[in-house]
Amino acid sequence: MKLTDPFGRMERRHQLGYEMMRNALREAGVETPDEARDAISQVWKRGFKIMGVGMLLLLGVLAIIPNAAPLILVLAIIMVAWVVSSNINGQKYINRYIKEEMKP
Repeated sequence: MKLTDPFGRMERRHQLGYEMMRNALREAGVETPDEARDAISQVWKRGFKIMGVGMLLLLGVLAIIPNAAPLILVLAIIMVAWVVSSNINGQKYINRYIKEEMKP
C-alpha cells in the first residue's frame, strides 16, 4: 500500500491510459522506436495547437467581456495545466511502450 495512492486508483488509471495508448499505437502501425518518438512529437504539436485555439477563444471572450478577465485567466491556467499534464502522461506511455513492447 502506498501513502500517495492507498487504494491504487491512480495506478489503475495510468494502466488503463497506457493500454489505450498501446492499442492506438498498434492500430496506427507504429513498429519502430523512431516511429514512436515521432508520435511523441506529434502529441506535443497537437497539444500546442489545441492550446493555441483555446487561447484564441479565451481572448475573443475577453474582448467581448473585459470584466471576465480573472475568470478567463483561471480558465487559461487550467487549460495549460491540463494540456501539459496530458502530454506528459502521453509521453510516459509512449516511452513505456518503446521500453516494454519494442525490445531491440
